[in-house]
Amino acid sequence: MNKDPRQVLIELNRKFNGNFAEWESLTDHKLEKSFVGLHCIAAVGEVLENYKASKHHDICCKIFDEIFSDGVASIYLASNAMDKPACIVLRRVLELGLAAIYLWDMPHIAISWKQHGQDLSFTEMLKHINSKGYVSYIASENDIEIDNEIIPTHKAQEIYGSLSDIVHGKIATFETSLPERFKFVQDDWKQFVMILDAVVEMLVSAFLVRFNIASDVFGKVPQAKKEFS
Repeated sequence: MNKDPRQVLIELNRKFNGNFAEWESLTDHKLEKSFVGLHCIAAVGEVLENYKASKHHDICCKIFDEIFSDGVASIYLASNAMDKPACIVLRRVLELGLAAIYLWDMPHIAISWKQHGQDLSFTEMLKHINSKGYVSYIASENDIEIDNEIIPTHKAQEIYGSLSDIVHGKIATFETSLPERFKFVQDDWKQFVMILDAVVEMLVSAFLVRFNIASDVFGKVPQAKKEFS
């Protein structure tokens, strides 16, 4: 308790540097698919710049770079064994991903979100995106067949729920009571990457279906065609 705050932070930095060194020593970090997916998401934003039909689409296009940035930040936090902050940021990735689709067709809500701080409900956005009317609209507009849902509801809710437990501090998610707290643990890293892969894959697939721009995106990120086509 008597330590200088600066010294406390210096010691913490050394500890997390040690965690990162352990992460760095892994032979396979299992990040290829997620990084390709994140680059795809950034590319979606670039491509949609050419499809803007309303002023509110400027707002929507900015979301994709934010998702990319948050995704990379989340990975970096997890590589330092800051698992809870990593998951908190990953929940933001999932929320913003849904918002990017939801707001594209909701100009009044996009403006209200930007100018008046309107809250967006994850449940509401997911319900809207997977509603029969919206799915039929996208299928007709893009001249494609969609198998029931644009985003798998159960999977999205399950992941969002587990990430929300961390955000809301449920006792089962406490790290301070764990014997290996704040240490790099390979199994924890694998668990994080599994959730990350699921989130990124869901979003990339949904963006490609909603905006019908797969060929444009794969032109910008050629390696994505193998992973997401």
